[in-house]
Amino acid sequence: MPETQLSPFAVYSAQPTVRINSQEYPKVSESILAMEMTEQDGGMSALELKLSNVVSDPNGGAALAFEDNQILKLGATIALYAGDATAPQEIFQGAITGLEVDFPENGSPDITVLAEDVFQRARMARRSKVHTDVSIADLARQLANQLSLTPVITGLTDSIGTQVQLNESDLAFLRRLLDRYDGDLQVVGKELHVSPNADVRRGSVELVLNSQLRRAKVFADLAHQVTEVTVNGWNPAQGQRVSASSQGAHLRSGAGTPGSQILKKTLGDRAHHLSHLAVTTDAEAQAVADAAFDDRARQFVCVEGTADGNPALRVGTHLTLKGLGDRFSNTYIVTRACHRFSLDVGGGYVTDFEAECAFWGGN
Repeated sequence: MPETQLSPFAVYSAQPTVRINSQEYPKVSESILAMEMTEQDGGMSALELKLSNVVSDPNGGAALAFEDNQILKLGATIALYAGDATAPQEIFQGAITGLEVDFPENGSPDITVLAEDVFQRARMARRSKVHTDVSIADLARQLANQLSLTPVITGLTDSIGTQVQLNESDLAFLRRLLDRYDGDLQVVGKELHVSPNADVRRGSVELVLNSQLRRAKVFADLAHQVTEVTVNGWNPAQGQRVSASSQGAHLRSGAGTPGSQILKKTLGDRAHHLSHLAVTTDAEAQAVADAAFDDRARQFVCVEGTADGNPALRVGTHLTLKGLGDRFSNTYIVTRACHRFSLDVGGGYVTDFEAECAFWGGN
């Protein structure tokens, strides 16, 4: 699949647009000086939106543009759209949680809007609770209901037994369990997406170096690779030992030789035993071993890059990179994305990203 054009026009406007409480205010969109929206694995996106805070008054003077507390106010909902201004795509939806006003010695005043996605409502309140015979899907639905989100859940319906939530927020508790069972959690618009990592695919994008891919730094690292992960535990109900080992279950996208095989050929076998996690069944032990092995394996080849601003570059996107040589041209999974816009010279709209792949291409 070749690179997709970002606009049908050779020259186009990438000025972001903003909606406050579901309404678009030209006064806001026309005042944008800079924008930065960051998202990462596990959700919790954040937005910084810098606006000019000065406006002409009818008498030819100047006044502060957003001091009436009618548009930009704490708690207001905010949505940000990026890409070609004739067909912008939503990349952020959340609530304004902070306002910062700057009055420089030499220059016009500006105001910065700080916003977080809906997860900010779930990250503060902590509780202690025992969950009996629960599944991750059940916990995800409960969290979605609390946040008025539509749950979109794939798999993860098997019971994981009794789980103790000890002085944790519901969000932190669910994220901890998803890490243990190799699951993914993201807010997409008004939906809460939860699924095994192996099933995550939030679109596909291809980038070519010196075209839409402006720069890339790629590194392959054997330091944290292993050839096997083992787990032991005890089943108190049956009075017997439980154990599991893993050499990889779901390495996700990409093609070539996985890091574990290269490690075995070059430095030899290296096993890693998990002794700090309590497991009580063989199924639980296997899930923990697979999750631990796959998490290491997927970080074998990592890339940091900057591309032309692209609203389709999101966490979970399958990103095919070309022009990086046989070893590093591959399909990666985006784990972090930062969408930036600035009116400064050399600015414009760009997307920084981090992505990972379990495979070394070529021979």
